[in-house]
Amino acid sequence: MELSQNVALETKQILSQSQIQSLEILAMDAVELDEYLQNEYMSNPMLDCTLEGGGQAAPEQEVRWFEAGRRRTSRNDDDEDYDSRDTLAAPDPDYLKNYFLSQIEFHAFTKEEWKLADFMVGCLEDDGFYRMSVEETATLAGVPEAMVEKVLCRLRDLEPFGVFSANLSECLLKQLEVTGEDDEGIRLVISRYLPEVSEGKISVISRQTGFSTAEIRKMIARIEKLNPKPLSGMRQAEVSYIVPDIVYSWKEDGWEIAINDRWSGNYHINEYYLQLMRGSADPELSGYFKKNLERCRFILHSVEQRRETMTAIARALLARQEAYFSGKGKLVPMTMCTLAEEMNVHPSTVSRAVKGKYIKSPAGTILMKKLFCGSATCEKGGELSADHIKERIRALVDSEDKRRPYSDARLVELLVEEGIHISRRAVAKYRDELWIKSSFDRKVR
Repeated sequence: MELSQNVALETKQILSQSQIQSLEILAMDAVELDEYLQNEYMSNPMLDCTLEGGGQAAPEQEVRWFEAGRRRTSRNDDDEDYDSRDTLAAPDPDYLKNYFLSQIEFHAFTKEEWKLADFMVGCLEDDGFYRMSVEETATLAGVPEAMVEKVLCRLRDLEPFGVFSANLSECLLKQLEVTGEDDEGIRLVISRYLPEVSEGKISVISRQTGFSTAEIRKMIARIEKLNPKPLSGMRQAEVSYIVPDIVYSWKEDGWEIAINDRWSGNYHINEYYLQLMRGSADPELSGYFKKNLERCRFILHSVEQRRETMTAIARALLARQEAYFSGKGKLVPMTMCTLAEEMNVHPSTVSRAVKGKYIKSPAGTILMKKLFCGSATCEKGGELSADHIKERIRALVDSEDKRRPYSDARLVELLVEEGIHISRRAVAKYRDELWIKSSFDRKVR
């Protein structure tokens, strides 16, 4: 056995502390950025904030109570009576219904489906579960079961995630799906062993699943972080308002894009302390001011970079999804990598820029992350969105022989016959998102 030394050249990109902090500012939404700047203003004497009569309001003041049911697409943003600093509307007894239905895009439902959604929201239980069966809902509302399934599928995508689930397992699995965790082990525990989890029977779960007790404990720790009652304790005064970070509005001469951070322009370098620093003969005091001045300049520069990046992303999104934002079409297949290539930036930049942020448009307010959807190739040319593929899967399942339901592998074959190439795992994923049971559970015996 010999010890030897070798010299090797390699290229590494190591982020400095300032670069990391700049990326953190990019990832902040409007409310987080406002809070960050306020905290910095209170601790950094070189940062000043001027709120004069003509100044912009803070992001919380830009928020409005959303319209009940569908969003209006004909609102005139040039209305002279509209003031972004108006106070919130008076308490509405139907606040919960407004809160849910305002999250749904205008073109998502037909007139009859909107009425059904309104009815189903009214049947939601206090803890956030919807325990009424599809058959019972269809009978009470006087509509086809297929319509109930479609509307219920969309309602189960609303926030807080897990709402409208039929039971606790579905609620927790939905939250797990949103967090992006695709762990078969924890899904198995949630699906079959929640009673054992509540009773602390770790050894029983371990023996029946084959996982070690240490692995089961880690799974339980992750399950405990999920919310078992999506609407528990939710009251009108506690409703979290959605603050859009990007606002699309249609003007006579075309689209207008606004980044909801205009109030950040009120922050600037404090001239008084700047002059005090320049005239100071005390090295220690001068060094203190210089350190805070550098930090102040860095933060203001990072905020400006954030605005430029988000504006560029907003333009790129509007160019690709104009039909969707105008309420006249569906989402075009698009990934973060595709958008990053178009903008000539790293995909992680796009990921940070859209994290937790919302876009307000004539079609409604949507989480930016939901604008990015997968696609599948089609022999007829072009790409098909995930929504289109889900519609085809639902149609195939609805037309199947219930005594011999299609397996996921068979669904893949049927889709290939239509020219849609997709993997079995993707079919299973879309089927789960549509809340369609497996072929074994769908089989009528």
